[in-house]
Amino acid sequence: MNLDLLLSLLGMAAVRLPLLIALGISLVWVVDTPRGAIRSVALWALALLAVGTLAGLVLNIVPTYLVQQGSYGNVQMLSWWLRGGHFALSLVNALGMVLLVWAMTRALRNRSAPPAP
Repeated sequence: MNLDLLLSLLGMAAVRLPLLIALGISLVWVVDTPRGAIRSVALWALALLAVGTLAGLVLNIVPTYLVQQGSYGNVQMLSWWLRGGHFALSLVNALGMVLLVWAMTRALRNRSAPPAP
């Protein structure tokens, strides 16, 4: 592996590092909450967001690696598959975001509900 490819890969990983750190911190916070449906949904949401982030990194590495190897024809051939993969990852990230907001909304509503007599 040459230095240009390694620097390119490190740059791609560095771009996603703040989001991965935020997901890690969020995971620690959610794991420390009482067990229940809201916690489970929040954990699933964080898992989906993490998988989407890491899979997006992999999808960006593939064409970079192929270009570095001089396989321009393979990049063009994979173009449609990569677009489909990015679309699928967008759906995964959207689902993760919706689940996370659902869990937050549900937790906030439960918190502000008046105590039962």
